[in-house]
Amino acid sequence: MTFPLPAQRIDASGRPRIDNRAIAALALPLMLTSSLQAIISLTDTWFVGHISTEAIAGMGAVYWFVLLFLMIVGGVGLAVQTFVAQAEGGRRRWRAGHAVWVALWAALFTLPVFALLAFAGGLILHPFGLDPVVQQQAIAFWQPRMLGAPFGVALWAVLGFYNGVNRARVSVWITAIVAVVNALLNWVLVIRLQSGIAGSAWATNLSMLCGVLFALWVFLRPDLRRSHRTHLTWRLDFGSLARQYRVGLPLGVMYAADLFGMALFQLMQVRLSALEGAATQIVVMLTSMAFLPGMGLALAGTTLVGQAIGAGERDWAFRLGNRVILLTVGF
Repeated sequence: MTFPLPAQRIDASGRPRIDNRAIAALALPLMLTSSLQAIISLTDTWFVGHISTEAIAGMGAVYWFVLLFLMIVGGVGLAVQTFVAQAEGGRRRWRAGHAVWVALWAALFTLPVFALLAFAGGLILHPFGLDPVVQQQAIAFWQPRMLGAPFGVALWAVLGFYNGVNRARVSVWITAIVAVVNALLNWVLVIRLQSGIAGSAWATNLSMLCGVLFALWVFLRPDLRRSHRTHLTWRLDFGSLARQYRVGLPLGVMYAADLFGMALFQLMQVRLSALEGAATQIVVMLTSMAFLPGMGLALAGTTLVGQAIGAGERDWAFRLGNRVILLTVGF
């Protein structure tokens, strides 16, 4: 039995063509999800800005290092969308559900690594010679964000599932819940309880936990149980776990290579003065509203190419990949 290929239409002469409308239908919710992720970062920056200039400079000093280590250690969560899309394209849907559980186990196993990083913040920042007040604020933000990093890995995993099975609207709802809860918790912890920059970090952690719980509730609903056996594939499989790390870690390192340069640049600004560091953090968060939607468009390519490869149609995957690259460059 043959199945239609992703984003494919047949023209009047019977030739397969790329359906740009199908790409747009998948890409637009993913672009909205990426925009909401930018809003979450802007929310944290806005609330931390109410504490002091030194606080926002401290946040800027470690913000990109947080993402750097989250990418390197938690790349296994990023790999989920690729595995899910290939399983979906090959109609091996139970494998798609299994990939999520494997990544959730992997997220749990990252906890000792992130805990070690959390309490090594002073050693990591010491060589850069930051102002003592700024460094104190940086560590106050760094420690809780590292301790909560496994929630971020788990959130990437479940979002990758919905993106990979063409249910990107669910990803929008999950990210919207995270954004709203994050804003409310920032208001409670930072403004009302005056818990400082650490309160903003914990607000982000708890909002991601809420997103993961909601995503898992949808994941275990009857329709996905029937189609993807999501309730039966939760057992730990060390073979699949090793495979997920083999793919996920290099993927995370690839993203981290760019973040390392950004992290050093931000630290240079903070070393100049707290004012320059704070201003740079604000501007970078604002500019993320311009480029993060493009990441959503690129994620649509990940899904479509993965589904085509899963269906055994590498030539079609090549055509789709090049089309999405052109669209992303155009954006």
